[in-house]
Amino acid sequence: MLLGEMTWPAFDDATRDPAPGAGVVIVPVGAVEPHGPHLPLAADTMISDYFAGRLARDLSGALVAPTIGYGVATPPQRLGGEFPGVLNLSGEVFTRLVTEVLTGLACHGLRRLVVVNSAIDNISFLCEAARIVTAAVPGARVMIVNWWDVVGEDFRDTLAAETGVARDVDHHAGMVESSLVMHIAPRTTRPAPEGPAGCPPRRFTYHLFPLPADAATSDGVVYTAVGSSPAIGERVAEQVARRLADAVRQEMR
Repeated sequence: MLLGEMTWPAFDDATRDPAPGAGVVIVPVGAVEPHGPHLPLAADTMISDYFAGRLARDLSGALVAPTIGYGVATPPQRLGGEFPGVLNLSGEVFTRLVTEVLTGLACHGLRRLVVVNSAIDNISFLCEAARIVTAAVPGARVMIVNWWDVVGEDFRDTLAAETGVARDVDHHAGMVESSLVMHIAPRTTRPAPEGPAGCPPRRFTYHLFPLPADAATSDGVVYTAVGSSPAIGERVAEQVARRLADAVRQEMR
């Protein structure tokens, strides 16, 4: 299942496997960046690794490629400011890296490529890589799926109603993401703060560089993680894993 742990003969055999999922390779993609004081820097990468593993178990014969654990820079307004620990790639380097990894896999006969991503600012660069690969390699298909793409609107509405945490304040390092990491990597988390320390930051949908002082935070909490719990995280994980497998089966037949 884990491509990086295979010998080359085992990998060669896997590419010829007649199982339904054979020929599908899952590439987890994440990022290293602050998620408030309560979640690990590699939260996005951990989430992608988790769902890639779940997906491979659901698709008999599918392989999981080594993780691309670095992403492109997230605008500081979504991080709540500038904090230590950010390790990112330029968009150019990231696109080239993903393009070459996907091309290499496709050239080995793995032409059904599923990218499981958990960092929103990676998306446009992943799409550019997919366009390059599918234009260059005949028969290659690339599916880019973020975990929140398949969680379901009704499910999110239900969680918001149950917890009292409105969806417009439940984004980066918010209640749902915090709960998910608490479930999949509990030893890496800390108690979740209820909201930003001090005055809540000003929020806006456009981008400003440098970040205005009133849009910055002292701890990286832009939204609220109040109400987060491992139990909610387990519910989210089960919902996403089931719907992710269904989506991949539909698109990668």
